[in-house]
Amino acid sequence: MRRAVLALTLLAACVHEPARLLADIEAGPGPSALKQATPAPTREAFAVPGTEADLYRPGIPARARIVLVPGLSEAGRRDARLVPFAESLARVGFLVVVPDLPAARGLSADASDAEAVAAAVRALPEAPGPAGIAAISYAAGPAFLAALRPEVAPRLDFIATLGAYHDTDAMLTFLVAGAHRAPGETAWRFGRPRPEALWLFVLANAAALPEPRDVAWLREVAEARLAGRPAPPAREIGVGARAVLALADERDPDAVPRRIAALPDPLRGALGRLSLADAPLGRLPVCAILVHGARDPVIPWTESVRLAQALPRARLHLVPDLDHVDPRGLSFAGRLSLLQAAEDLLAARDGSDVCAAQ
Repeated sequence: MRRAVLALTLLAACVHEPARLLADIEAGPGPSALKQATPAPTREAFAVPGTEADLYRPGIPARARIVLVPGLSEAGRRDARLVPFAESLARVGFLVVVPDLPAARGLSADASDAEAVAAAVRALPEAPGPAGIAAISYAAGPAFLAALRPEVAPRLDFIATLGAYHDTDAMLTFLVAGAHRAPGETAWRFGRPRPEALWLFVLANAAALPEPRDVAWLREVAEARLAGRPAPPAREIGVGARAVLALADERDPDAVPRRIAALPDPLRGALGRLSLADAPLGRLPVCAILVHGARDPVIPWTESVRLAQALPRARLHLVPDLDHVDPRGLSFAGRLSLLQAAEDLLAARDGSDVCAAQ
């Protein structure tokens, strides 16, 4: 009986805006009910100091404004997966600004990308409606670091994330050893991290090494592993590259802190600047809508739990069966949970404080 009631609830929701938004996101550039019901958004160049950006204008009256933060991709704001997502947000009434992140576009992870996010928020039109940031995976770090700036926070009403991280050390522990812990736990939980995620991390952080030869060799190794090729033979590499490989090969989660401590100072510094574990998140006044897959093979769900606890105002959605960012193939329970997250996002668009409704 209960399953029948839930099924009827979801069926009824399918005619509602949150369900149509999710179906459109899942469809990507393909057909959907939302595309049939709304005019196509337009895209134009948009002035953001220090970087290039696009503005997506909805074909319906705009109701809110949002900065969509790209992840690690050489295509940046024009990434083939990001463009349909920006269009989906525009179809439900968001003015969407997508800035290029200089470091991320160069396949490097660096806290300096927070400047591009902050500049995009400052460049948002003054109206209409509430303003927010949407960030996926790695992009959550620069997004929160930007939101903490005193000239940015007053301009924001909400932040929405999917698969965010809180602590770069904890994220690394999962990537190399498959281990993670929820707040207050002492025993390790173990999952199955996606192997390529570790080499994407190496690729994104190699530039922080002090020796150019180490940077070049590590990038060769990471690119080979990502392509399924044998790694190139070790040349005369320095202690920095050896320390990174020792970390990548570590499988004991209790040994990971020692491996991280052995990394070169510039790399440890870069990781520390990207981490949110020591950021003053407690002073962030905006409502955070955090969505995380309960089986995420890249960043464990416990990271969004920690992030929710560190923020004064947060709404957490743990989605059963959700992969890192791909909503396809979800179970009924997963779709229902993701539908609730979409309802929160659209409520924030319309000016509701969903964090106050808990």
